[in-house]
Amino acid sequence: MLTEGESDSMATWLTLEEAAKHLKIGKSSLYQLAREGGIPAHKYGRVWRFDQEELDAWMKQKTAKDRGPEER
Repeated sequence: MLTEGESDSMATWLTLEEAAKHLKIGKSSLYQLAREGGIPAHKYGRVWRFDQEELDAWMKQKTAKDRGPEER
C-alpha cells in the first residue's frame, strides 16, 4: 500500500549526460549545479544520478521564480 506522496512507479534515473540533454543545458553547468547543491542530484560513489521527476519539479519552480508577478 502506498502512503501519501508515494508513486506506484519507479523513479526514472538519468545520467549526467541524459539530464543535461533533458534540461537543455551544458554538462559542465549541470555538474557545477549538482556539486554546489543548486539542483536535485544524487551521488553514488563517483557517479551522479538525477531523478527526472525531481528535475522537472525543480525546473517548474525555477521558471516560476524567474517570472515577475505581472507574467504569472
